[in-house]
Amino acid sequence: MSFIDQIKNHLMLIKNIKGVENVVLTQRDGNPIQSLGVWLSKNEIFNLSSATSAIYNLAIHLHSNSMKYILLEGKLAKILIAPLKNSLEDPLDRIMIKQCIENKNEEFFISISTIPDVNLGSIFLQTKECLKEIKRDLIISGETFKPPLRNFNEEELKKVLNSFNIKDEGNETNRINLYSFAFNSETLDKINLILKELSNNIIDFDSIFITLAGGILISKIEKNGNININFDNYAAMSYSLYSTANRCAWLLKKMKVSSILIECEKYFQFILELGDGIFSISVLKGKQKLGLIRLLLPRYLKLLNALLKETKSIEPTINLANIKDMVGQIYL
Repeated sequence: MSFIDQIKNHLMLIKNIKGVENVVLTQRDGNPIQSLGVWLSKNEIFNLSSATSAIYNLAIHLHSNSMKYILLEGKLAKILIAPLKNSLEDPLDRIMIKQCIENKNEEFFISISTIPDVNLGSIFLQTKECLKEIKRDLIISGETFKPPLRNFNEEELKKVLNSFNIKDEGNETNRINLYSFAFNSETLDKINLILKELSNNIIDFDSIFITLAGGILISKIEKNGNININFDNYAAMSYSLYSTANRCAWLLKKMKVSSILIECEKYFQFILELGDGIFSISVLKGKQKLGLIRLLLPRYLKLLNALLKETKSIEPTINLANIKDMVGQIYL
């Protein structure tokens, strides 16, 4: 049996679990290795793999080696993205150490799409051994999956190169339309009050923040100030992850993502839609149950959404592209 056939057999076991629709094994750079499930075209597989790869790499950038899995949830499906990791106690790791084989814990990941009401705990238990076997086969095979995966003939190459031709110059006037709300201190105080109340009701909370479209940070609360986190960057990356997750969900199911859960070794990060931006909360693993946190969040999101809608209808917008006028107003 060939190496690819072995991988396909493992994926078939996962696909046969009740509620699973698609399984795609992908390399970190976005190259698909094998897929199984509902029929996808070649372009759809490549698009889906590149989107999940972007989500995966953003999550690793945010949470480094502690990231365990990413869960995207929508009305039509759940999408699970997880690296093929082994613990140091795993026999495979001991074999690799003896044979001087590098254990690339973040090099490969698997994407599993399921029906929306599936029991994920059951899927985790049933896929655990399959994922170990896939990782073992990948490492022992010594195979690499590097581009190019597609071959182009002369005509196709010419078409690609022609797409880079410089167009004729014209009398176009390019305008950048960037707008943001002009939040006054009263509005920000109301936002902070809602976030503070939420933080008081979640014992193990670590940090909460909300952003506008584009990942612009407008408010944050930290339990213990972490000097290692630049919240402006953290918020922008979290927004990018959410935006890319929406693209992935649309490619696969023509749906929007309602929430993202990232489980790490010591904490969880929730990312949810809030107007044109996002709401994010990080919660340490402790006494408070995940289900209770999920029940609490919608109430506060409703309050924040109502406040943002009210602000949008009352507060004037600032055209961020018109810098000269803004500077002039400041000096006047």
